[in-house]
Amino acid sequence: MAVGGYDQLLKVQDLDVQLRQLRHRFDHHPLRADAATLTAEQAEAEARRDEIDGRRHEVDRELKRLADEVASVEEKRAKTEAKLYDGSVTATKELLALQDESRSLLDRQRRIEDDELELMERQEEVGSEAAEVAAELAAITGRAEAVGAALAEATAGIEAEIGEVSRSRAEVAASISPEVLARYEAIAPEFDGVPLARFVGGRCDGCHMQLSAMAVDRLNHIGPDEIASCEECGRLLIL
Repeated sequence: MAVGGYDQLLKVQDLDVQLRQLRHRFDHHPLRADAATLTAEQAEAEARRDEIDGRRHEVDRELKRLADEVASVEEKRAKTEAKLYDGSVTATKELLALQDESRSLLDRQRRIEDDELELMERQEEVGSEAAEVAAELAAITGRAEAVGAALAEATAGIEAEIGEVSRSRAEVAASISPEVLARYEAIAPEFDGVPLARFVGGRCDGCHMQLSAMAVDRLNHIGPDEIASCEECGRLLIL
């Protein structure tokens, strides 16, 4: 096919190059790396928050258990004390046994309360950790939202350009023979989207190979509606 037959196809190729460049800018915008970093930091902070919440819930459950146990011991001790002093028991042996039971219950209660104090300290420490990671997570989220907004604004312009070039490409492609366009689109991926090459001095300027005399003769006599291609690399040739 002669140069005139490829004018529109050359325009398509130029527009395809523009589209690849625009999509590359869209996909590899510098802010995407910042957004990805912040997403990773956010996930890490959320994991720490969840781990801390797990420990806090464990401490809360243990404190509840100890509080219930203290209440149970206090109730038993109150009953023992009441029995000790209400006059219902007069035998010395039984009174001594009640006194021993009351002291034992009191000792047990104190041990549990000591455990409670230790857990309360742990609860305070875990609470501090939770507050710290919550503040860190809020800061990361704020930065992520700012970067996301900036990225959306920056890529909106690129998307608009992509849409405009795509419309132009569709208009130009509509004027090209379906057979030629299909051939172009089929081989374009093999040549990084640039499957057209000029045929100059018996040489393809795509692969820079000198074509055989037979191939050159055939190309010199090719019909106006025929598709010319390089016998070495397969690119479509502009004669």
